[in-house]
Amino acid sequence: MITEDRVEKAIRYMAETDEDYARAFILYNDVIKHEGVVISQSFMHAKKLFDTVAEANAAAKLSKEYTAWEKEKTDKGFDYMTLKVKRDTEKLIWETWRTEQANLRNT
Repeated sequence: MITEDRVEKAIRYMAETDEDYARAFILYNDVIKHEGVVISQSFMHAKKLFDTVAEANAAAKLSKEYTAWEKEKTDKGFDYMTLKVKRDTEKLIWETWRTEQANLRNT
């Protein structure tokens, strides 16, 4: 059985992390949207140094800018997913408690 104290903790956590969750979601999506700009800029620079498009593409994806973008994507994605999973867990606790309460009413 899930205690009422635990449910209160879950609901409080959900309420207190709404803005953090929204911020993490927006920051992660902004990073994702920025990939095209980073790869294009890296490609344009690499194209000046290499003869073929394949070489320029490879160099662009190995550039420090693209590597930094990938790290930022990983970091922002981790922050977002960590918060999402924690919130999902708290929501599951709350839903389980609700089911328990409904079952108690029906007995």
